[in-house]
Amino acid sequence: MGGMHGFGPVEREADEPVFHEWWEAHAAALSLVTSFAGLRASGIRQAIESLDPATYLASSYYERWARSLEDALVGAGTLTAAEIDDRAATVAVGPTASEDTNPGMVGLVHAVLDSPCATSGVPVDGRFAVGDRVTVRRMAPAAHHRCPRYVRGVTGVVARAGTGWPHPGSDEPEAVYTVRFAMRDLWGHDAEAGHLYLDLWERYLT
Repeated sequence: MGGMHGFGPVEREADEPVFHEWWEAHAAALSLVTSFAGLRASGIRQAIESLDPATYLASSYYERWARSLEDALVGAGTLTAAEIDDRAATVAVGPTASEDTNPGMVGLVHAVLDSPCATSGVPVDGRFAVGDRVTVRRMAPAAHHRCPRYVRGVTGVVARAGTGWPHPGSDEPEAVYTVRFAMRDLWGHDAEAGHLYLDLWERYLT
């Protein structure tokens, strides 16, 4: 929702923890594990964007993760909604450990986070090089994408190139660039000085 009007300023919390509640860490870990193990029907972000708009807006960040994870597990046939509800009804408030918990799942989370692709992508050749001026296409994609609305039509400078990730809905890596935008080009002449860096797929750029 970045750049959309009506949602107010971003509230910054001093010394903000990674997770505010124990269940938020569980939601993040389960999202990684179920993806790595092929237990859900879609990527987490596609699933989040498929939530009913009223539910989306009424939910906190990790509530969206948890809700979309449930939908994706049901969509893949891994669990039924009734099974999820039954399990939720038996769990007391606070962190718990099931007798059926596979200790190898902790290892799966670490394997995902520690893999080279998790932090750096894969080497690819692209159309643009560091220092090139690029403009983000004006577009209104119908499917899942990762191009913020507020940057479309704005020109910036490539600050990093040479690595790629699969675009949502694709299995093949595509060049991704870190592009530097002047804050005033994004927000107007009264914006604070400085730059914003965004990672953008090649298909978004001209």
